[in-house]
Amino acid sequence: MNYLIINGSPRRANTWKIVERVKDTLNKKEENTFDEVDLIDINLPPCTGCYNCFNVGEDKCPHQNIVGPIVEKMKKCDGLIITTPVYVLNVSGLIKNFFDHLAYFYHRPYFFDKKALIVVTTAGNGNKKVSGYMDENLRNMGYNQRFVLSFVHAVDSHGYLPLKTKEKIDSTADKFYNNIKQNKIKSPSMKALFMYNIWRAMAQANTIPADSKYWQDNNLLNDEFHPDIPCSIIKKIPFKIFYRIMLMFLSKNNVEQEK
Repeated sequence: MNYLIINGSPRRANTWKIVERVKDTLNKKEENTFDEVDLIDINLPPCTGCYNCFNVGEDKCPHQNIVGPIVEKMKKCDGLIITTPVYVLNVSGLIKNFFDHLAYFYHRPYFFDKKALIVVTTAGNGNKKVSGYMDENLRNMGYNQRFVLSFVHAVDSHGYLPLKTKEKIDSTADKFYNNIKQNKIKSPSMKALFMYNIWRAMAQANTIPADSKYWQDNNLLNDEFHPDIPCSIIKKIPFKIFYRIMLMFLSKNNVEQEK
C-alpha cells in the first residue's frame, strides 16, 4: 500500500521516531511505499487570506503550485500519516499554515473513504488539545476515521522509545492498517453530520458559488451525508430538520442583505 507522510515538525527528532516505528510496523504487514513530505522543505508562504480558494476555486490559490501536488497525493494515497509537535500549547506553525491553505475542504469535504493516523508529541503539556484540533480538522475535511498517537515525553532520557510506547504505537498502527486493508467505513459522528449539513445548506442556498457547484456536481445535496457512507435513517432524522432550519435562516439572511 501507499502511505503519505506529512511531517509538521521542522526536524526529524522525537516525533519522527514514532513515525519510523509506525513504518516498521506497517512494513511487517506487507510491502509498502511511503511518500514523505517535510513541510519545512517545501517553502510554503503564509496563507494570505485572499479567499480565492473559497470564492473562485482552490486552483486559484496563489500557492497552488506548492499545495496542489500535496493535495493530489492526499487524494491518491491509501492512508495519511500526519505529524506535529506541540509548540506553545498548539500545533507547529508549519501545520497551521498548511491547514490554512486547505480551509476550502471545510466547505467542500472530500476524503470520505480515507483514513488518517495523527502523531502528536510534547515535552510538557497540550498534547490532548492539539490531538483534538488535528482530529477535528481532518474530520471536517471528510476523513472517515482518524487514529491518534499522542505522547508526553515519547522518548526516554537516552532518546529511546520505552516499551509501553512501542506497544501503543504497534497496536494503533495495526488498527490503522487493518481498517484500510479491510476497507472499513464507519458511520459519521453527530459532529460530522452537524458540520456536513451546515455546508450543505450553504451550498443549496448558493452562499458561495464555488461551493454550490462542487456539491451539485458531486450529487451531495440530496442526502444528510455522503451517499456512499453508511448512516442510519434514525441518525439522519434530526439533520433533516436542522437542514431545513439552516435553509430558512440563510434565506432570511440573504433577503436582509439585499435590502
